[in-house]
Amino acid sequence: MVMAGACGSSSPAATKGAPPTGSGTANTTTTSAPAAATAAPGATTPAAPAAGAVVKDILGADVDPPGAPGRTLTLIRYTIPAAAKLAPHIHPGVQLASIQSGTLTYTVLSGTIPVKHPNGNTENLVGPTTTKLHPGDVVTEVDGVVHYGANDTTEPVIILATLLTEDGKDLAIPVTQPGS
Repeated sequence: MVMAGACGSSSPAATKGAPPTGSGTANTTTTSAPAAATAAPGATTPAAPAAGAVVKDILGADVDPPGAPGRTLTLIRYTIPAAAKLAPHIHPGVQLASIQSGTLTYTVLSGTIPVKHPNGNTENLVGPTTTKLHPGDVVTEVDGVVHYGANDTTEPVIILATLLTEDGKDLAIPVTQPGS
């Protein structure tokens, strides 16, 4: 299994700080262990990702949107290839993520994450726990909840997410777990 950086996180090779602003602005980042590569902001053709790399397409972002000064609103699509595993991380704000395709092995190490299923039922995942997320499942990840995902299948997992995070901070912050 390929270990990848946290979803939305930046490495020294990636641009730090708030994502680009304005509608239609795209920024593609690929993350693989140990480094990440970022396409130039506004690039129309993303760089080819390395084998096993998680692709993060920032579909749009707005710094200090109405009603949320000091925050950045981001719409992002994650593509997690087969055998990739994200590092444990938190988000400096909140992420609302929907599984679009594939099956994600999802682990909550600490904290509680609600999962809304397509049938309307909601279950609370209380860490430490691991479950499978399927298309239509939606998770709400709040600041301080340590979690990660892995693709244990042979097909990519596609996730569409919206984040409301602190201005100037990475979308995800890796967390080192004891014994790791």
